[in-house]
Amino acid sequence: MSRFRHFILACLALVAGVAWPQEEASPLKTNGQHLKIFVLTGQSNSLGTTADKKEPDITPGKDALDAQIPFFWANRSSRSGDGAAKLYDDSGDKIVTLRAQKGDGANPLFWGPEIGFARHLAASGVKDFLFVKASRGGGGNSFWLKGSRDDHMYRHVVETVQQAIQALPQGVTFEVAALLYIQGESDSPAEAAASGERLKTLVENLRKDLPNAAAMKVIIGGIASGGEKSDDVRAQQSALAKNDPTFRYIDTLDLRGQRYDNLHFSKGAKLEIGQRMAKAWLEWSK
Repeated sequence: MSRFRHFILACLALVAGVAWPQEEASPLKTNGQHLKIFVLTGQSNSLGTTADKKEPDITPGKDALDAQIPFFWANRSSRSGDGAAKLYDDSGDKIVTLRAQKGDGANPLFWGPEIGFARHLAASGVKDFLFVKASRGGGGNSFWLKGSRDDHMYRHVVETVQQAIQALPQGVTFEVAALLYIQGESDSPAEAAASGERLKTLVENLRKDLPNAAAMKVIIGGIASGGEKSDDVRAQQSALAKNDPTFRYIDTLDLRGQRYDNLHFSKGAKLEIGQRMAKAWLEWSK
């Protein structure tokens, strides 16, 4: 992001009454540090909406750990519908510190499970990790299916991770440790019926197309929307975790009451989902 663009965005945020975060130096070292990279993708509950009119504080709050957590992101908008989503906000090809991101439409900010996840890892003593976010609002799983008629989200995930790697300081090595995935509410009936197979295919392709990702694990954040399609998505995604030890499934049905519009999770639920995903990762580390 150019300095001029950052200045303009900061001014717009000020007019909207939202504090725009200042640029900060990357917390990464350069003395042979080895990083585990966690990648988040998916639709709106991955992006993390903040349009809850009953929430007096839409921010994720302040935590001293945020300044220690390296973060890189590129988000896509879908205000015009579920077609190709325009890239509208990113970290400027720089690794910065954990924070909420610029909002869009009715959402003054976007922040999702990355906040609770990264904070919980850091609070648990985990160091040397980078969080990369490449999410969008809405969209069926075909967008993440490599080679589909419109696979812009698959390409976006690969490109975003590659850009994050290019931004690493010289001498820092890495491995892509895990994919965090929250997607399914917008699937068509056909997409929902193939949701398990397509997620497995997504992971297989990313393990090949991302550098140092052959051992990448997967943490699925279950959706909580109602209806037959959503039931199908949940059944197929959870089955992956039962049949493949490199997958974990996080059930969120108990958080249904914390959706402010019957679809999008409230502030507390978003933090909780991120923490649950972090705990799933820590289980692998025992």
